[in-house]
Amino acid sequence: MTARVEPLPWDSEFFGFPIGRVALEGATPEMLRAVDEQARDLGLACVYGTLDEIDTDEAFLVQAHGHRLVEVALRFGRPAGPFTPRPTTSRVRRGTPEDLPRLEHAISVLGPWSRFGSDPRFGHEAARRMFGAWVERAAHDGEEHLLLIAEDDDGVTGLSTNVRTPVHRVDLMGVTKPGTGASQALMNGLFEWADGGPTEAGPCAARNIAVLRYVEGCGFSVVACQYKFHYWLDDRPSA
Repeated sequence: MTARVEPLPWDSEFFGFPIGRVALEGATPEMLRAVDEQARDLGLACVYGTLDEIDTDEAFLVQAHGHRLVEVALRFGRPAGPFTPRPTTSRVRRGTPEDLPRLEHAISVLGPWSRFGSDPRFGHEAARRMFGAWVERAAHDGEEHLLLIAEDDDGVTGLSTNVRTPVHRVDLMGVTKPGTGASQALMNGLFEWADGGPTEAGPCAARNIAVLRYVEGCGFSVVACQYKFHYWLDDRPSA
């Protein structure tokens, strides 16, 4: 089985070095050596790899060939249906570009839960910058993306970014006052945007137990699991 390494122009420009991605299903030693050769021919510094099926033999093999596991990502689905958020003093509204300077704290709490934050060669600051770019995109694009802001009388209590297609989905949420109901108010904003239809959430790091409990409490259940790897071309594989 062959795998095609695909260059990623946006990631390469954003992080400042050449990056690509590859699907690692059906991995064999021969395929992984071919991935390495393709990446070197393309001049890449890092390759994102994914395994959609939870095959422990393949997961072990790709790590033996230098692909470092950086995240086990879960995706959630929720059928159409009503939702009653808990009472909160937070009010939720659509965000705009003018809100961006006030959102740094809410963005900063997200970095440690990113696969980029867990990889020291990217680090928390790179993860924070990337999430900031997601928030900025949602603030400027009110059609395919939606930025929601939760705030009370003291200021911003959280934010979420949401995607319209193929199913309305929350892909990022950060709350600066946990336990106040701000997160449920933000999630209710997604449900209203979807007109009560089916929704999705994630991907979310499986190690983030608090978020897993939260989304389950909102009526979601796990629908997919994906291993995510980073392969650094200057990190010589042991196999």
